[in-house]
Amino acid sequence: MREASIVSENIRFSSGGDIIAGTLFLPEDSSPAGALILCHGAMDFKENYFELCEFLAARGIAALAIDMHGNGQSQGERFHVNIAQWTGDISAAIDFLTNHQGIDKDRIGAFGLSSGGTAVLECAAVDQRIRALVTLDATVRNTLRYHEYLVIQVLILLGRMKRLFTGDDLRLSMVRAFRKIQVLSDPQLNAQWAHNPRIVEMWSSWPMPGAAQSLIVDTISRVHTITAPTLVLHGAEDRIDPPESAHLLYCALTCEKQLRIIPGNGHVGHLDRNKGLVMQLTADWALTHLHP
Repeated sequence: MREASIVSENIRFSSGGDIIAGTLFLPEDSSPAGALILCHGAMDFKENYFELCEFLAARGIAALAIDMHGNGQSQGERFHVNIAQWTGDISAAIDFLTNHQGIDKDRIGAFGLSSGGTAVLECAAVDQRIRALVTLDATVRNTLRYHEYLVIQVLILLGRMKRLFTGDDLRLSMVRAFRKIQVLSDPQLNAQWAHNPRIVEMWSSWPMPGAAQSLIVDTISRVHTITAPTLVLHGAEDRIDPPESAHLLYCALTCEKQLRIIPGNGHVGHLDRNKGLVMQLTADWALTHLHP
């Protein structure tokens, strides 16, 4: 397929009374185009998805990468993961794209990594305007071990007490702890991630209870209501959320679906060893379900 020229524009729209920032990548010679909304995970930001956006736009699919509520350049409580707010962000992004002259309002889908995957699944369960889904290492259930779960519950309690008296979350520096976690399978790429100044800034101010929903969700119980065709991608070497989660998600879905476990990839597959396969599978799914 001949690659199209690409244009990009920084955009802003309102969600829940706050301003959400995004960057829209458009295929210059294909208008109106189908579009995919790209949603990052916890402790993340839209710029990490620009390479995937450019890949999609070059193949005729518009791509809108957004900073979810409280993250990146968007407004909201810093570094929070509030799935209800994030679901609202996606619906608000659909509203924006519906009114964009370069987008076909009847061909809009969503892509989500980790907690972004949680959000796109939750949104698709209630917003029928989503015509196709791609999840990458989506968080759909609690995978904490028992002692980890107890620690998080204590931190949530302490955080709620702090909010009661100060109006702000308990903020913890988790840099040393999080650097021990293998996020990407490739050691060099994982080191780059762990020393990215923007990532370190977020790890230095990890909020409780504001980040609790990045760890504890029960989305798996609701995905059976999704009707949009869904591609489930997951890294075979994901050390944060095991591939078993992808198998459980795939089995729970009742829509048209496909499951691909990507060898050599960890939790952030669009940046890992086999990112090319992730991008190609995402583009193929979008072209199949969002193309005329």
